[in-house]
Amino acid sequence: MKRERLDFLADNPRYAKRFAYYVGKRCRSETVQDIADELALEWRTVKELEKQYMREQLRRAGTPGPKVIGIDEISIRKRHTYRIVVSDLIRSRPIWFGGEDRSEASMDTFFEWLGPRKTAGIRLAVMDMWKAFRNSTERHAPPAHVLFDKFHVVRHLGKALDTVRKTEYARLSGKDRRFIKGQKYTLLAHRENRTLEGRKSLKLLLAANKR
Repeated sequence: MKRERLDFLADNPRYAKRFAYYVGKRCRSETVQDIADELALEWRTVKELEKQYMREQLRRAGTPGPKVIGIDEISIRKRHTYRIVVSDLIRSRPIWFGGEDRSEASMDTFFEWLGPRKTAGIRLAVMDMWKAFRNSTERHAPPAHVLFDKFHVVRHLGKALDTVRKTEYARLSGKDRRFIKGQKYTLLAHRENRTLEGRKSLKLLLAANKR
């Protein structure tokens, strides 16, 4: 017994490709459950048709050739289970999702997927300060500049400043502590957010304590 394969059928032989693409396109702006309710389909059926639609979009797009990439991780379940997401920052779209975790070996799989020729075209890689991402990028794409995102840089500076503030408070005693006590916000706040009183306090604090 043999069943003939018809080109117009979707991966699920109960539906035509045109219908699968219709469902997938609708899922770009509505939830899977909403589409399932409207078309009287099972949730799993809509999800499978959406996956077929997305696979076709990826096939048509081909392998990207990004010049500027953004690298980040996403948690997919509890207990620190991660996957890596790489985006084309010029075209503002994700281009790769994978790996087994956020290790250097997982990051390597992205560059292997992209291929040496297109990897050589990367000029800038934006990432947090996770060492595995940086090591893999510098090894596979040495011409690319690595740029740490502002949030993580500022967070490290904030922690360092707070550590110095606590150390100085512990070192001083008596009336000298008044220059540091209660000044955390004054030190960490953006210049535009400080009140007149805050600016005066900061000037006094810096004059009294050079550290």
